[in-house]
Amino acid sequence: MPTLNLYRLLFMAEIFTAEFLFMFRMEKRKLFVLRFLGCILVGCAFTFALPLHYNAFYTSFTFLLFFSVTVPMMKFCCDISWSNAFFCGIAAYTIQHFAYGLANLLMTLISWGTSPILGVYFEGIFSFSSFDWGSLFIALVYVLAYYVTYSLMYMIFLRKIKRGENFKIRSTSIMALVGVGLVVDIFFNAVVVYYGDNDNVVTSVLNILYENTCCFFLLYVQFGLIRAGELKSELTTAQILLREKERQYNLSKESIELINLKCHDLKHQIRAIGEGNRLPAKTVREIESAISIYDAEVRTDNEVLDIILTEKSLKCAAEGIALTCVADGKSLEFMDKTDVYSLFGNALDNAIEAVLRLEEKKRNVGVVVRSKGDMVSVNVHNSYDGQAVIGADGFPVTTKENKNFHGIGLKSIRQIAEKYHGICTVSTNEDTFILNVLLARK
Repeated sequence: MPTLNLYRLLFMAEIFTAEFLFMFRMEKRKLFVLRFLGCILVGCAFTFALPLHYNAFYTSFTFLLFFSVTVPMMKFCCDISWSNAFFCGIAAYTIQHFAYGLANLLMTLISWGTSPILGVYFEGIFSFSSFDWGSLFIALVYVLAYYVTYSLMYMIFLRKIKRGENFKIRSTSIMALVGVGLVVDIFFNAVVVYYGDNDNVVTSVLNILYENTCCFFLLYVQFGLIRAGELKSELTTAQILLREKERQYNLSKESIELINLKCHDLKHQIRAIGEGNRLPAKTVREIESAISIYDAEVRTDNEVLDIILTEKSLKCAAEGIALTCVADGKSLEFMDKTDVYSLFGNALDNAIEAVLRLEEKKRNVGVVVRSKGDMVSVNVHNSYDGQAVIGADGFPVTTKENKNFHGIGLKSIRQIAEKYHGICTVSTNEDTFILNVLLARK
């Protein structure tokens, strides 16, 4: 068998292995194993369809054509969009090319001469009868290079893809440039192999290092697009929630003002009825006490904070939660009203949600706002079940199945803190969960 034909088969095996690393994290279609095995057979058979010609541009073209066949095969095996299939295919080919470069680098350094792998691109016949201990050593180094590369790339890049995620690549122009960059890198490698001085070790090593640096850079840009898409989605969600918080604030303000007005008038009417001896004094006191729950407006010298605390105190009263507040509302005058509402609304919603998992006698939530110099500290603490796990980002790790929207509240609080040149931290102390936000007035 011609050595180039043998390498074509080997190339397809390398590409399918790299693509399988991506498929491993994708939503698979029914009969995935049979689909994947069928694709491997079709892909390997396709390598014999094109005639052999030994020149840089034709060889590069054939390998790109072999690769292009595997992209629809990925979509055939996994339930992904065409853009995701193209993204994964480009990344898989980049990883394969990086591994190929590493194998050549090791061979060049070990032999201190032309890498034996480059011989596959020229006319020659492979025969198992010529396979010796030297050939076995070359094969082992070759396999080791691919194993190390695929393992490291999986750890560095592929683990960032969430299982079953159908991610969105929002910048198609950058993705296209990445594809063009990979094609140029592949053609450059072919030109060096066929027309370069492969006997010069220094030149060969520099060429390989250059190509592998390009491959790593292309992967970094590609997976940066995923992160950029995630950040844009989070920003869009945060903006939607912020607008919703502003609308909710206006509704809460109007509702609480109306409730307080009506309850205040109602207490006077009940008292008048009681004074007319139409109701027993004890009944009047009981009715006034029940109404006073809705007339107990919290006052901190900050209109927005008063509204949010009053709103949440009603909810706490209904759920048997003890809410305490020591707040210097004037110290928050430098903040936008929407930011105040969003910060305390998110913080108290999280705290209330946490204590509702406890028995009623243990449900405690506290708010403390203090100012010192040019800084304002906000402390929201609550009792909890002791099961919070703090992640690498310093925030609790969710145990909920739907993680797309969970945590947006804390991220919103952190963004508000950063907006005012401050910080946001969380900590636990025995049976208490503590959120601390430090804000700068200037």
